[in-house]
Amino acid sequence: MTRLTIRAHGKTHTGNVREANEDSLLMDPKLGLYGVLDGMGGHSAGDVASQRARDAIHEYVAARHQSMAPRDLLTAALNAASAAVHSEAKRRRDRQGMGTTAVVCLVIDDKHVVIAHVGDSRAYMLRDRRLHQLTEDHTVVAELIANGAISAEEALHHPYKSVLSRNLGAKPATKVDLTEVTLQPGERIMLCSDGLNGYASAEAVEQIVAGSEDAEQSTVDLIEIALRGGGGDNVSVVVLEAGKQVVPRSTLIIQTTGADAWWRRRSLFMGACRERGLARSPICAVLSPEEALEIVAGNLCEAIYHDLEQNSGINVWTYAENLAKGWFDQGGDFRPLRDMLDLLGSAAAAVIADIASGGQQFSVALEISITRSLTTIEMVVGGLLAERLRGIEAALVKLHARAPTQQPVTDHPTIPYMQAVSIEAPAPNVAACIDQAIPLALVSVQDQGEKAGARECLEYAANSSFDATHGNDAVLAARELFGMRALEEAGIGPLLDAADQARRAHIEALNQLDHPAKVRAGAVRLVALAHKRLFLAISQLVVDAGAPISDELHRASERTSQLRQQVAQGERKLAKMEKKFVTLVDREPTDISGTSRHK
Repeated sequence: MTRLTIRAHGKTHTGNVREANEDSLLMDPKLGLYGVLDGMGGHSAGDVASQRARDAIHEYVAARHQSMAPRDLLTAALNAASAAVHSEAKRRRDRQGMGTTAVVCLVIDDKHVVIAHVGDSRAYMLRDRRLHQLTEDHTVVAELIANGAISAEEALHHPYKSVLSRNLGAKPATKVDLTEVTLQPGERIMLCSDGLNGYASAEAVEQIVAGSEDAEQSTVDLIEIALRGGGGDNVSVVVLEAGKQVVPRSTLIIQTTGADAWWRRRSLFMGACRERGLARSPICAVLSPEEALEIVAGNLCEAIYHDLEQNSGINVWTYAENLAKGWFDQGGDFRPLRDMLDLLGSAAAAVIADIASGGQQFSVALEISITRSLTTIEMVVGGLLAERLRGIEAALVKLHARAPTQQPVTDHPTIPYMQAVSIEAPAPNVAACIDQAIPLALVSVQDQGEKAGARECLEYAANSSFDATHGNDAVLAARELFGMRALEEAGIGPLLDAADQARRAHIEALNQLDHPAKVRAGAVRLVALAHKRLFLAISQLVVDAGAPISDELHRASERTSQLRQQVAQGERKLAKMEKKFVTLVDREPTDISGTSRHK
């Protein structure tokens, strides 16, 4: 039986925003023990938590790896780490509340590994060039999804999406999830903190893990795409690979003969792009015709060549990301980009046709490989469109809470379900009761700490209760109270609180008077109706003032719908291409061996 060589490499980076690195790596090839820990707890605590847990796990495994079963060993090791972090947090007041996530991999033998994790650091496995997530995040949102309380789309913007439901250090002991994996030649295991999956797309990560020549290069590239994606958190990655990698003979031919055949037709590809009007694209507006060809067509030709040579997709991925993101960041529309991608695909098809006309046996395999590169470009653009959609949706949420400082108001009714409130003239004894209550209500408002506008609300309601015609001025009174307030909670909230304070004080004052119950009841009814009319008038102005925002929301919603349709079209095209073109696998495999770091 062929023994596999397990090689591993890890890398960590502070990121573009954080001042300190609270992540820690665990790398011990002799024990076959690898891990990523992401600490939390604030300044000088998160890094302590991850390092203390890392050391505790390492010490525990080193002391007991020969006497305990692997699954029991990792479970006990992570609980020992949780106890150590918890104890340290109790010992130092400035470290209270600190904790850490952990995803740890133990190599059992040359083909089997056990993975243990707590928190939202993740483990993935590359199999058949696809990256599969092995762990489930221990977050509040992940549990809500699992219980069917929210959808995966709702989770993207959920306020608790980063809140852990489980970590090392919150308690002396914790529940540890375990996964056991059997590795085949060429498969890889990736461990990472959320600084990777939070800032790099799943497609880009898959391309790198599947396409990098070795574990070390893949960790370098993974850190790089997380930083390019914003780098808003510490990012750490460990990649284990099971060599020897079995490479189909057809793949080797593409890496050598196929890549050379493509590169020798560079001038043909460039000429096809020129004939199809690449330089006339709005994307190339600031470039000369020759610059447009060299930068857009030339760079793509070179990226495809390197990906053919390396049997990867990272070069084309980077090319597409730079092209599409640069265009979108300038405010460019999707249509010109779509036209350019179709043009480049047509030029590539001309090269493929020329290769096929020569009768080379590898032409079909080369066509599939080049088409895979073009599919990668579609995936990148689809991902960027999805990011734009998420950005628009986030902006829509903010739009609801934002408003200009000056709002136009109108007299026409804008809330059809709010009926007009009519008030009849009160009887003399009821009017006297209302008049007597006003001084008491004003004193009550002052004693409670008068809110801005409460006195005006009282005076309006009293006058409106005396005079049935005075109610027609409800909108005018509301305008005076509304003033130049911003249409947000900080502006409207105090006004509504003032109106409510005036209403309660007014009615309480009426109930304190020494009048017959029937008289007081009549006065309360009229005063309540007067306050209701004022409150509805204020509500009407708020709705009117929000009309421009509603219009903007409607336009943004239409744009969101258009972008969703574009994404759907791209996904359908991608699915069609993937269904049509499949990977060629030759029956005569050739082994490519790598250097050994652990057996």
